[in-house]
Amino acid sequence: MPGFFASAMLTVDETRCVHRLAAVARCRACVDACPTGAWAMQPDGLDFDPARCDGCGLCVPACPPGALALAAPPALPLSGDTLSLACEHAPLAAGPLTRVPCLHAISEARLLALYLAGLRRLGVVSGTCATCPRGRVMPLVERLDALNDALRAAGAPAIELLPMAMPGKAAPSRRRGFFGLLRPAARTAGPDTRPAALRLLASIGRSGGLWAVSLDVARCTGCAVCARLCPEGAIDWLEAGAEAGLRLRMERCTGCNLCVDACDQGALRPGRAAGGVVVAFFHDTTCSRCSATFRHPAGHRAPPLCPVCRTGARRPDRLVVD
Repeated sequence: MPGFFASAMLTVDETRCVHRLAAVARCRACVDACPTGAWAMQPDGLDFDPARCDGCGLCVPACPPGALALAAPPALPLSGDTLSLACEHAPLAAGPLTRVPCLHAISEARLLALYLAGLRRLGVVSGTCATCPRGRVMPLVERLDALNDALRAAGAPAIELLPMAMPGKAAPSRRRGFFGLLRPAARTAGPDTRPAALRLLASIGRSGGLWAVSLDVARCTGCAVCARLCPEGAIDWLEAGAEAGLRLRMERCTGCNLCVDACDQGALRPGRAAGGVVVAFFHDTTCSRCSATFRHPAGHRAPPLCPVCRTGARRPDRLVVD
């Protein structure tokens, strides 16, 4: 799959996939989200079978670096400040609804783009997600809860989830006849990726992010591999003479966990999103055995031996040539 390609349902920017950035990547987001097996993890990497793709779009919001996009994303028309959606398996409901393949494929980016266009109320009607093959991913309600937490932290109003009228049930009195008064006015959302969602969230005034990793400074050796691999620049390595710092800016993190996969010390773990900037400082010290210079976390007692000498490995006494 060289570079960029498109199928009838999906476009793929292979250059953004974390599996192209490092062999240690263990991301399975698209594989785990796909209900048809169009995505599969093979020993030599990811495989995509366009013939098995049904265009549900669940892999798009699941992809951390934003390598995937629907070739024709569904239009999400706003009616005033309200978006009314139903999945394609949902029963008929009262009022005008926009049908989409799956409600759980509505990403943070699309919700935020619509929010900036005036979205304040979201009404949804779904089928039986518990028995649907598409129902095993992060539900839209959970995604909306995390997004609302970020909006409230920025001092912005949240998106209200509306009760919808179902067949054989009357809508609550405060909503009776409400949808019949709305006149749809189509509006489009922006790029449907996690990086786009973070940019939109920053424009609202939120300094934190939606995804994050946490750092156990005591385990960190200051190798800076995580900083070199991070595709979004969420981790930086800063040097100033004999001191250095590992800077984590989680407002840039998309949750690809490539840094977690690359850390052989287990110093990084997926964690909850947090605002602000985290900096871990390191000092240089000298190994008492081999005299090599290595780093240790500031505020922690420096070990006498460097990481290599601490392994206890011994060099061979002679060179063996076959």
